[in-house]
Amino acid sequence: MTPPKNTTTNSLDRVAVFLSGLCLLHCLAIPFAVLLGPLIGNWLNHSETRVHWVLLLLAIPISALALWRGYQRHSSVLTLMMGAIGLTLMFVAVTHWFGEHMEIALTVIGVTLLMIAHIRNMRGGHQHA
Repeated sequence: MTPPKNTTTNSLDRVAVFLSGLCLLHCLAIPFAVLLGPLIGNWLNHSETRVHWVLLLLAIPISALALWRGYQRHSSVLTLMMGAIGLTLMFVAVTHWFGEHMEIALTVIGVTLLMIAHIRNMRGGHQHA
């Protein structure tokens, strides 16, 4: 039996997936922009950390609320933990705890986990085939 859908939580999940996608797109664009030219590459390198902080500060409350509401509906600890690990990796990346050279890799992994968690949340806590 499928639990009733909470449209507010689904909307938050959709916003969170969109923001995660923006962050992922930004992270993956950096290496290509560096190759395209010194002007664009230099600008993006200087804005990278600032953009990650802004996206992280948006992602934390939206994701926490959406994932918690989803957990209350379908009790998926895995979904909740994936989201928490994703946000944690994003935080570790932007603070450069493992160095600036790890920021993009950690952010990509964290954002991907967070996106999967929100998609699972929208689908009732588990992946459908």
